Amino acid sequence: MNVSKAFWSWVKCFLTERTQHVNLHGVISSSAPCPAGVPQGSVISPTLFNIYINDLENTLTNNFTNTHKYADDCTLDEVVANGALSNVQESTNQVMNWANDNKMVVNPKKTKDMWISFSQSSPEPPPIQTDGIEIERVNSFKLLGVWVQNDLKWNTHVCKTTKRANKLLFLLRECRKYFLPPEIGLLTYTSKIRPILEYASPVWGGIPKYLDVEIERVQQRSLRILGLETCNELKRIVEVPNNQCNRFLSGNKNHTYELEGLETALQDSSQKHTGIVRLLSQGRVD
Repeated sequence: MNVSKAFWSWVKCFLTERTQHVNLHGVISSSAPCPAGVPQGSVISPTLFNIYINDLENTLTNNFTNTHKYADDCTLDEVVANGALSNVQESTNQVMNWANDNKMVVNPKKTKDMWISFSQSSPEPPPIQTDGIEIERVNSFKLLGVWVQNDLKWNTHVCKTTKRANKLLFLLRECRKYFLPPEIGLLTYTSKIRPILEYASPVWGGIPKYLDVEIERVQQRSLRILGLETCNELKRIVEVPNNQCNRFLSGNKNHTYELEGLETALQDSSQKHTGIVRLLSQGRVD
């Protein structure tokens, strides 16, 4: 990696001959050596770990399987055409060999297998195994905080997200219980609850209306707990001409748009993506 000898020597000195002990209720255990790993909490430890797993892709001999790494999470994916064989099992075996050579352990219980296909004529590939243990095939799984389904819908993600956000509404009730200013409640909502609802929204943001309503209900419930007005109150303000709040609202604006150019662009885009749609409808992903 073209690092200097001085830096290499410093890293070697930083990692070797380290010891650890346990402090339990003021009682300190005897020290034990740490023959592997990096110190937890150190600033340079994440960088050293990324360097350690940097050559994982080099172990994959086929060009059909893609590798995606994030921290200590690794995902393999492959698009398999109808009638072709999957290479995921071969790639999994190579990853396992790399892990054994680098003194790392892959947890089969935390490893999941998902098969996506919209063609009923495509038979499912055989289950994937690691060290003789069959990997569980699931219909949905959580990948970097986003729930993905094998039908590419977002019902599970919205359900899990709203359930998690609703559990935190007690924070807003505590703000109301102790008569804290509305600004405190809004700050609690925007910092604790709303980030959960909006996490990775560029990925799943194209959800249908009925799922969008489920997320909107969490926000409406939060406003009611804080005693703040909702969009219904805004409608009542607009309907009353002499309402003092009308001075904060801008007047109606008339817009004219040329839709002819937009329609042409959409037609061109549809023609360009026909091949991709056909690939998704005929292929499957392990």
